[in-house]
This record gives sequence, structure tokens and C-alpha cells, in this order.
Amino acid sequence: MKNTIFIILVIGLITLSACTFTTDSNNQENTINVQGNSELRFQPDEAEVSIGVSILKPTAKEAQDEVNKVINQIIDNLRYKGFDEKDIQTEQISLYEDYSWSEDGRESLGWRATQNLLVKSDDITKVGDIIDAATEGGANQINNINFGLSEAKEQEYKAQALSEATKSAKDKAEIIANSLNVKLHELRSVTESNYYYVPYRYDMAMGVEKAADEAATILPQEVTITAQVALIYTTK
Repeated sequence: MKNTIFIILVIGLITLSACTFTTDSNNQENTINVQGNSELRFQPDEAEVSIGVSILKPTAKEAQDEVNKVINQIIDNLRYKGFDEKDIQTEQISLYEDYSWSEDGRESLGWRATQNLLVKSDDITKVGDIIDAATEGGANQINNINFGLSEAKEQEYKAQALSEATKSAKDKAEIIANSLNVKLHELRSVTESNYYYVPYRYDMAMGVEKAADEAATILPQEVTITAQVALIYTTK
């Protein structure tokens, strides 16, 4: 009966998500279980641009040779604009026979070679330079731009998010304890129940001719970091 009264008091005095007050039947120890949440927004400090080349030729060798030629030219252009080779990665490669379909069946159009590059920059104002280098080199696909956080910034902001989630959980525990006229005693458990980071993705739904102009006008949105921390306190 005593436990039931405690639970009714918690519900009646305060409504807080993910908070419980329980009694351990083995050692008659009362506990308060709480969960704190935080959601923080930060300006991105890193950009990744996905660019691609897709070539259709009569033979597989011709298609692949042409793609290699264009990719090499794009990489040379990027180097000339000051981008380091370590920030240029091959994202995807494919080579296959392409067909058209009709009521009479399929007809070979030739061989299609495709290669995508992912170019990273720690200066988000240089997105336009990346797209210029790609289109001038012969790229015919600008897929998307991801605005996100460098590893160092992500770790820094994760610490802030976890700190705020922990404070939120502790504040909830103190409110519940005060409402029940009990005091928090020992912190028995701390659990990082969730951490989530979402970069801002901008899809380039346009031809390469307009991509450079579009990139110059993009205003990257803030990225969101969320964290959840669960705490268990004993009471006295």
C-alpha cells in the first residue's frame, strides 16, 4: 500500500517523462529513475560534396577510359584549387551494359561507366570551388552536399549535449524527491541511453550548369545533436 501511495503522489504532483520511483523488495531500498534529454544546434564546420561522371560508349574499355580521363582531370583541378588528395575519396564505381526496352525486347545502348568522388573541405565557403573544379573537369553529376561537423567539433558538442542531458535528469530527480519529502542519497547508475547527430544534407536536383550558381547561394542550416542520459538514485 505504501508503494502505491508513493506512485500516486508522483503522478499527482508532477508530470515528467521517463521518471519512476520504485522500491527494491529485496533490501527495501527506494529508488528514483529519471531520464534527461537535450537537443542542441550548432553551425557546421565541414562540407562534403558528392560529384560524379557517367559515360556511355560502345565498348566497356572506351567507357572506362573516358571516365578515368575525366576523373583525373577533376582531381588535377581540385589540386590546383588547393584541395589535398587525402580529402578526395572514391565513393562509387560501376561498369555495366546499358539497354533500352520496347515491346520488341531490349536493345543494347552500349557500356556505361560511372564513378563518384566525395570531396571534403573544412571551409564550407569553398563548396563552389569544388563544384567549379568538377564541372570544368567534365563532371556531369552533382549529387548532394552534406554540411556537418568535424570529428573534433562533434566530440566537443557531444560532451555539451551529454552534460545538459545529465543536468536535466538530475534536476528531475531532485524535483521528484522534494515532492515526496525524501532526499536523494546515492547515484547507483548512469546510462547514456541515446546519442544522435544529424548533418544537413542538400540534394542538388539540377543540371551541372546551374550547380555552381546554386552552391554560391546555399545557406547551410544548423546541425542537430541530441542526447539522453538515464540516472538511478537511491533515496533516504
